[in-house]
Amino acid sequence: MKVTLVEESGSHLLLARGDRFVIVERRNNRIYNCYDGKRNGIAADDLSAIHQIIDETDWVDEPTGRAAFNEVVSRRTELEEGMR
Repeated sequence: MKVTLVEESGSHLLLARGDRFVIVERRNNRIYNCYDGKRNGIAADDLSAIHQIIDETDWVDEPTGRAAFNEVVSRRTELEEGMR
């Protein structure tokens, strides 16, 4: 199933695959899993390889995914403001 970019804020991306959502981080033109401490990334231009870094259990329903994404964005914003 095709993976699409739904929303992006800073280095974090909210991706969708059908009706399931996941948050990943893009750094240095690579995509990384934000769950379970997996550190290997995939090329940012190859979302078809997302299964290499994202487990089936990482995909959640849309309300859960959007709430988690908003939480990550909020924490990042608070950290950035605290560094000023």
